[in-house]
Amino acid sequence: MNSTSLNEQLLDLYLKELPEIYNTINTHATPLQVERMHGPFMMHVYPEYTESRKKLMFVGMETHGWEDFKPNEDLLDTHRRLTSRYESFMTNREQPNSPFWWFIRDLNQSYGQGDLNKTILWTNLSKIDIEKNRPTGKLYDHSMNGFINLLSKEISIVKPDILIIMTTSPNYGYHVREYFGVHTGNAAIETILPRLLYKWSSDKLPFNTFQICHPNSLRFKKGGFTVNASSIIKMINQLAQ
Repeated sequence: MNSTSLNEQLLDLYLKELPEIYNTINTHATPLQVERMHGPFMMHVYPEYTESRKKLMFVGMETHGWEDFKPNEDLLDTHRRLTSRYESFMTNREQPNSPFWWFIRDLNQSYGQGDLNKTILWTNLSKIDIEKNRPTGKLYDHSMNGFINLLSKEISIVKPDILIIMTTSPNYGYHVREYFGVHTGNAAIETILPRLLYKWSSDKLPFNTFQICHPNSLRFKKGGFTVNASSIIKMINQLAQ
């Protein structure tokens, strides 16, 4: 596994999937949604990821603003522009000051990996956002299964040792459980820490796949962010040997 090969595979994947993403958007998005849309989100892999002790991949809900969506842009130009945005964000030495990134930083550091910006991978369940929020209406109904299918293909390429789904929001719960097989009995979710940490078992996911509540909500649970995040990280460390 090397970063050049992984990025080439991701490029092929994105160029293959983008036409269907654009078709879904063109068919089901309202003009106002298109005007306020950011994305689609794409990753870039650095050598530090492939060389890391534990390859960590984090899955959020959707971006809170990103590069503007450009419906008539050449697909290769779209890939260059969106992956450049990812690279710019991930190489910014001033890490985002939010619970979401605090948790990513702390879990990464628990494995002795200090360069957060390059050693981890980050993506989202929804590859687009509408004015910094998840898509809604017909666009949401028709896009989410395709986005999660794309996520599954991203995972199969970059092969993380540990995958963290960083939300238990019911807004995404149905599509995630449906795609990965909970509703059909082909997958299971085990409660590790009630309302904090769950472990997935699914043929479509890495063995060490965990789901946590959104890190921002840890601040409002008994003990606060630091205590709850530490408990989650300690348990992941124990289970993901």
